[in-house]
Amino acid sequence: MLATDVMSRNVVSVRPDMPARAAAALLVVHGFTSAPVVTADGVLRGIVTEADLMRGQPLSDLEHADTTPDTTAGEAMTPNPRTMRPIDDLSGIVAVMLDDGLRSVPIVEDGRLVGIISRRDILRCVARRELVPHTASPFVAP
Repeated sequence: MLATDVMSRNVVSVRPDMPARAAAALLVVHGFTSAPVVTADGVLRGIVTEADLMRGQPLSDLEHADTTPDTTAGEAMTPNPRTMRPIDDLSGIVAVMLDDGLRSVPIVEDGRLVGIISRRDILRCVARRELVPHTASPFVAP
């Protein structure tokens, strides 16, 4: 099975100049833990996570949110995230996610975002028995 068989194609993404608060609200509304940061022409620049958006936000800033200048998603993001291609094998993507502790992996083609694979996408395959985990996988019950 390939990334293209599993990836979500309608990716919720943010622009680098989007205020961090708006990016945080987007994650909350959609129930996501991260969102790719892309330019207007779809080039992946980074990924912004819940932790990125919380980092550097002392309580005093949160208490005075109306008067505190907002950072942007581009300033808060993790640049150059680990990516995979649509033709990459799903087992390799799972290995990368587990080894690197990633919750999602952007799927790119020619530098442009074309999809994303999340842990939930992988679990959906496991639940439908489309992906048979190997014995070293934490998906296998002891």
